[in-house]
Amino acid sequence: MKVFLNLCLTIVLLNSCSTIQNKAKYELSDGKYKLKTEGKKYNCYVENSEDSITIYKLPDKLSISLPNKMHAHLPTNQRLIKLSLDIDVLTALVKVRQQIKNVLPTQLNTNFNGNIYVGYRTDIYQIKYKKDPRDIYQRQINHFGFSGGLFSGLSNTAVNPSTTYNAISTEYDGLVLQKGVAGIVAVNKLSIGVSVGFDNLLDKNNKTWIYEGTPWFGLMLGLNLN
Repeated sequence: MKVFLNLCLTIVLLNSCSTIQNKAKYELSDGKYKLKTEGKKYNCYVENSEDSITIYKLPDKLSISLPNKMHAHLPTNQRLIKLSLDIDVLTALVKVRQQIKNVLPTQLNTNFNGNIYVGYRTDIYQIKYKKDPRDIYQRQINHFGFSGGLFSGLSNTAVNPSTTYNAISTEYDGLVLQKGVAGIVAVNKLSIGVSVGFDNLLDKNNKTWIYEGTPWFGLMLGLNLN
């Protein structure tokens, strides 16, 4: 348990330092991307400046300049795609636990929990221009992200006679190790997803805890660290 907690803390600290120096993933940063435009795909490099975005097609380095605003001649919509490793802090906002026949009905739990998530991510940046009331075309960048991966973390749970087949007579909040798989969708700054997880009670009553190793379904909220 100490090793797990130390590992989580190290990942959070290292990636938090990296986040300070780099743009968040919902922002279009300098770097290599896949460019999709006019039904074709290219490798490209993106360079941001104060008043424009320049896209260099690779390997010939032909460039497309996308200024912040235009009065005429709108360029074709550009779609930039980037694949990357995804490291997040996740929390399950709610857990739906299945019915345990003749013991408890379906449960909706909102216990505090925190997880480290590692997955594979695709980020898509759609660049287009929209006309304002002055007949000036303003550049817009919409971001969508998709990620799938694994998570693990800690939570608490109610341990009492009802959740242990009356094996104990006391009540307390037990410490739980949770793990599972999650799919995350990001729209601009918002990241939310769904998951299937499993819990293991970390004390001697785990043998009688009714939810030991049983699957639950969760609604996840994430904060990207890299």
